[in-house]
Amino acid sequence: MKGLPTFLLFVLAACSNQTMASKSPAIPSDIGPRGEKGDIGSPGLKGESGIAGPVGPPGGPGVSGPRGEKGDTGVGLKGERGIPASPGIPGVKGQKGIAGQRGYSGTPGFKGQKGEMGQSRLSAFSAARSTSFTPSSSGIALPFDRVHTNVGGDFVASSGRFTCDVPGIYLFTYSIGAYTSDPGIKLMKNAVVINSVYKADEDIKDMVSNTAVLQLAAGDVVWLKCSVSGRQIYSDTSLKTTFSGVILHEI
Repeated sequence: MKGLPTFLLFVLAACSNQTMASKSPAIPSDIGPRGEKGDIGSPGLKGESGIAGPVGPPGGPGVSGPRGEKGDTGVGLKGERGIPASPGIPGVKGQKGIAGQRGYSGTPGFKGQKGEMGQSRLSAFSAARSTSFTPSSSGIALPFDRVHTNVGGDFVASSGRFTCDVPGIYLFTYSIGAYTSDPGIKLMKNAVVINSVYKADEDIKDMVSNTAVLQLAAGDVVWLKCSVSGRQIYSDTSLKTTFSGVILHEI
């Protein structure tokens, strides 16, 4: 009877007790041999649900699930402007870059206002002799004893020499009172003859003159050279022998 369901055993036991109760008590006998295993009975009826057991302990972490899809980009509100930071320390000056190509010429500007006239330096002199002069030797400068003008102070009457201080273009003129055809007077720039004078009639007193325009550098000397000794240069209180010079343009 081993292996029978509990419910079936219960039914068999009840039937056996009723049979035994209706009969006279049995005389005990020896236990017989064990019978063969019976067939499996049909399944019993489903029992009622039992009482729920206590809650078990928490389970361990589960396996990570697959990564989800990327969500939509959110639209956040613009934040407030932050407090300006303090200026940083100036960086080291970089090397000079390569010169760029020359740009195109710009359009001409408007004509400016007329400026004030510049102040140019002046130089001028005018001298004369009040008496005649006879050179004792050739090659000396003709001196003068009257000075009418000496702007700049570049002319020395006693030596008869003009020394240029203001470079420029100058005009020089001189007149000589003469008895002979060749009074022996030459206009000199340093040691160079510029021109001379000549009188055609030897029998009368006369005046001869000449003019030159010279470009002078600072330090150049202009003078009248008495090239023949013993020939009188005539003059009197009428101041017939004169020597003048003036700057025309400063350069």
